[in-house]
Amino acid sequence: MSQDTFSVRLPLVDNISQIFDKVPPINLFRAAANAKTLYPAFIQFMYLLFKPMKLDARVARLVVLYVAKLSDCMYIWRQNLVWREALGITQEQIDAIDRGETQAACFSDEQKIALKFAEEALRLIEVSDEVYTEAERFFGPQGITELLYVVGTYMLLARIARTGRVPLDERPAGSTTIK
Repeated sequence: MSQDTFSVRLPLVDNISQIFDKVPPINLFRAAANAKTLYPAFIQFMYLLFKPMKLDARVARLVVLYVAKLSDCMYIWRQNLVWREALGITQEQIDAIDRGETQAACFSDEQKIALKFAEEALRLIEVSDEVYTEAERFFGPQGITELLYVVGTYMLLARIARTGRVPLDERPAGSTTIK
């Protein structure tokens, strides 16, 4: 993944903290705020993705990183690397995702199936019966649905970042910025 030099397409909205004060003013959220009709509800939804869910937070963040990799989105990749230490994601796991080796021994069986599920959801839209059945063993209906929300949300954000040519922030937001 590379952040090529390009001209920004979407303007970056200032003062997004007035719209929702718990979100860091990162460029991606500032670009998303152009949709004034949708942004307030969307950012409240994003906030919920950082609250406890049935889906384990480490699994969710590994999936986010994989969606970033599959979407060739440096912005999302860089912003979400800050979570690795807080969630116990290893450098070996980061390197494996970066190489596309999502079935490597450094991942638990739960993590492997979540990554395979995410890849099929992104690439094929409909996950195969085999992968769905295996995911169901680990996550059940609620966890699978949360997994689909995570995949879909970060696919959307990758498209905003890439299509809008959103520039990288000077520094990624820290893992403690969403309250």
